[in-house]
Amino acid sequence: MSIENVVLWYEKNVNYRLTKAFLNFLIKTGIVKEDVDLELLNLFLLEIYGNEFVKENNKFKIKSNRIPVIDNFKDEKIEEKKQEPVKKVEENKIEQSKNNKKGLRNKFKIENLGGKRLKLVKL
Repeated sequence: MSIENVVLWYEKNVNYRLTKAFLNFLIKTGIVKEDVDLELLNLFLLEIYGNEFVKENNKFKIKSNRIPVIDNFKDEKIEEKKQEPVKKVEENKIEQSKNNKKGLRNKFKIENLGGKRLKLVKL
């Protein structure tokens, strides 16, 4: 069953709405396959008493511990963010280093003391 059909089935038959983002998460983690098996998904998400699914107001009831996980995956429209040119960011860093007097005064060099020993020397 496709993701869209599963979402529609849950809207009609279950007391809680699933999102496409949640189903995509289940597919990525390997809980369900891309061709969603509705029976397996129902076993994972719906409350069972005995051998039957629990119904509440003529709709199947989802397990209460699954609700917070589903809420983390909401279908939202992604807005495009404007990116500033990289040059402006680099110019700001150069200006900050010019304004930082300590950055210009503290210069160091590395001296070899023989063998594998090195020493950091302040100029």
